[in-house]
Amino acid sequence: MTKQEQVKAIFIEEAGEIIEKLDIDILRFEENSTDFDLLNEIFRGVHTLKGNANAFGFTRLGEFVHHFEDVLDHYRSTKEDVEAHHLELFVGSVDVIKDVMTCELDVLPDLPEGYSECLAKIKVLIASKKNKPNLPPIEEAGELFSDLASEFGFEPQEKIEEAVEKSIQSHRKIQEDGLNLYKIDLTLDTDCYKRGFDHLLFLTLLGEKAKSIESFFDMKNVEPLARFVGDENAISNVSVIVLTPQTQEDIAENFEFLFDNEYTISLIDPVMAEMVIENVEVIVEKAETLERRKVEDRRGADRSSDTPAVSVTVPKSTIRIDTFKLDELFDSVGELVIAQNFIAQNEKIRVIEDESISRAIETLSKITKRIQDRVMSLRMVAIRDTFDKMKRVVRDTSKKTGKEVHLIVQGEETEIDKTMIDSLSDPMIHIIRNAIDHGLESDSAERILAGKSAEGTVTLRAYHKSGNIVISVSDDGRGINKEKVLQKAIERGVITGDEHLTDSQIFGLIMQPGFSTADTISDLSGRGVGLDVVKTSIEKLRGKIEIDSKEGVGTTLSMVLPLTLAIIDGMLVQTAGEIYIIPTLSVVESFRPEREIVHVLKEKGEFVSLRGQHIPVVRLSDVFELSTQRIAPWEGILVCVETEAGRIAIMVDELIGRQQVVIKTLGKSLARLKEITGGAILGNGDIALILNVDALRPLTEASNGGN
Repeated sequence: MTKQEQVKAIFIEEAGEIIEKLDIDILRFEENSTDFDLLNEIFRGVHTLKGNANAFGFTRLGEFVHHFEDVLDHYRSTKEDVEAHHLELFVGSVDVIKDVMTCELDVLPDLPEGYSECLAKIKVLIASKKNKPNLPPIEEAGELFSDLASEFGFEPQEKIEEAVEKSIQSHRKIQEDGLNLYKIDLTLDTDCYKRGFDHLLFLTLLGEKAKSIESFFDMKNVEPLARFVGDENAISNVSVIVLTPQTQEDIAENFEFLFDNEYTISLIDPVMAEMVIENVEVIVEKAETLERRKVEDRRGADRSSDTPAVSVTVPKSTIRIDTFKLDELFDSVGELVIAQNFIAQNEKIRVIEDESISRAIETLSKITKRIQDRVMSLRMVAIRDTFDKMKRVVRDTSKKTGKEVHLIVQGEETEIDKTMIDSLSDPMIHIIRNAIDHGLESDSAERILAGKSAEGTVTLRAYHKSGNIVISVSDDGRGINKEKVLQKAIERGVITGDEHLTDSQIFGLIMQPGFSTADTISDLSGRGVGLDVVKTSIEKLRGKIEIDSKEGVGTTLSMVLPLTLAIIDGMLVQTAGEIYIIPTLSVVESFRPEREIVHVLKEKGEFVSLRGQHIPVVRLSDVFELSTQRIAPWEGILVCVETEAGRIAIMVDELIGRQQVVIKTLGKSLARLKEITGGAILGNGDIALILNVDALRPLTEASNGGN
C-alpha cells in the first residue's frame, strides 16, 4: 500500500467517525436549537469533511457538504433561530451525507435517493437567508478592474527565467554548511483547489524550515476578470527557490499527495561563500528580538502579584491502534498468564522452601495481573456512543409510527468490550423499534384511558450484574399477553399445550423464528423477524436474553452479556477424571439431591423435583461416552443450568471451583462437537473443555415438565 493509499484509508476511517458524530450532534441540536456551541461543533465537522473529501476526489460528497456548510455558517455567525422545518432539513442532510459517503466508497455511479432534492432545498435556504442585492453584471465589473495577468504577471516569459537565475545566484552567495539549495517547479492541475491544494499551502510548508525562500508566479494563462473561474487553477507554473537544511527526501514529503506531473525538485550544486545577505540577518535579528520579548512578558507575568495562579491542564494524547494488534497483544498476555500459573503451581518449585523464590513468584503474579487488567482495559469502551445512535432510532421510529416517545438513557458510562460494541447496534435497533411499534399503545387516547401519560417512555439502561453487563430496553406500554402468546405457539406447533411453562419461558416463545402476535404488519415490525435475529446475535456473543413483562404495565427485554469475549467466568467441574467448564452465566445453583426427589420416568430418563418442577438430569459421562462407574444421582452433584428450552441438571462427580479462563478456539475436528464451545488451559497445564449447555438438552427425551 502506497503512502497516499494509507492516508486515504485513514481519511475514510476519520470520515466515518465524523459522520457518526454528526448524526449524534444533529439530534442534540434538534432538541436544543439555541446551543450555538454545538452548532459550531457541527460546522467544524462538516468543514473538515469537505476539505478531506475534495482532497481525495470525493467530489459529490464535497459539493454537498460545501453547500450544507454555507447554511450552518450563516446560522452560527448570525445566531439566528433555526426554524423547526429547517431543523428537519438539517437531519435529512446528515442522512444524505451518510448515503453519499457509501456511494463514494463503493464507487457507485448513481447518487442516493433524495440527494438532488435535499441539495436544492439547501441552496434555496441559503439564497433566501443571504438575500443579497443584485450585483452588476460580471462584464461591467471587468471594465472597472485590470485583469490579474496584467497586474501580477511577468511579461515576457524570458523575464521570469532571468529572475529565477538571478535568485539562484543570490542564494548561492548566502549558502552555508548544512544548507541545500533547491529549485522546485509547481505545475498544479486545474482541479487542485477542489482537492484541497494551492500554491501558497506548499510555500508555507517549505518556509517553515527554510533559511530563505523566493517564488515566481507565471500568470500568463490567467483569464481576465470577466472570464475568471475562481475554483479552477489557471497559474501554469510557479518556480520556487528555497535554501533549507532539509534533504531532498524531506522536501518531497511536502508534495507526497500531488501527482508526479505536478512538481519537480532539482538540487542546485552548492557553492560556498563567506558573506551572509543582509535581509537574512535582519530576519534572524527580528526573530531573536521577538523571542526576548516573549521571555520578558512571561517573567513579568510571573512577577505580577495581582495575577492569580492558573493551573495548566495537559491535554490528553491519544493514538489509533489497529484492533488486530490489540487482539494479538491480548493473546500474548493470555499466554503470559498461563506461563505464570505454570510457575506458581509447579510442584517442583513449590517444594523449594526459599523465601526469595516465593517473593519473586508473588511479584511476578502481581505484575502479570496488572498487565492483564491494563490490556483488558484497552479493549473496554463506554457504551455512550452506541446509546447516542439509538436516539436517532427512537426519533425516526416515533415519527414513522406517529407516537410521542420520550427516551430515558441510564448507565452511559458502563464499559464493554469493543468487539462486542460493534455487534450490539443491530440487536438494539430491533428491540427499540419493537418496543415503540409493538409495545407502546397505538395512540395517546388509549394510554390516557389506561391512566398513563400521553407520551410513551422507552428506557435504555446499561449496568453491571453478577460479573456481567446487562443492557435493557424497557417500555411502559401494553405488555405481553401471555394467553395470546401461548395460543399462537400452539397454532404454530412450537409447543403442544401440555407443557407447564414459567412466565419467562412463555415470553421467550416470542423469539422463535417467524413468531409474531401483531394484528397488522408495518415496515417496522409484525412480520415475525427481528427478535429471533436478536437472539441469534446475542448468543454469538455468549450472552442470553431475559424478558420480563406485565400486561398493561410494560415490558423489559434484557441482554445479559459477558464483560469480554476473550475471557469467560466459569464453574470448573470434574467427571470421570476429566475437567469441564460450565459458563457461570448459565448456572442457577448446584446441590447434592436427596434420594426422595430423584425420579426415573419410563423412556424419558432421570428427573429431579426442584421447587415444583421436574428437571431432567444429564450425565456428562453419557454425553461424552466416558468410561466410569455409574453412580446414582444422589451420590453425585447436580448443577442446575438455564438453557434455551428450560432448565436441566448436569450431573458431575465434583465441583472444583469458579475461575476466569482465557478462551481458546478448538481445531476443526473438535469444532464439530456442538456440546463444546471452546477450550481453556488451566494453571497446571491441563486443558478443560467449555460446555455448550443449550446443546446438552436434546440428549434427554424429556419434555419441559410434567408432574
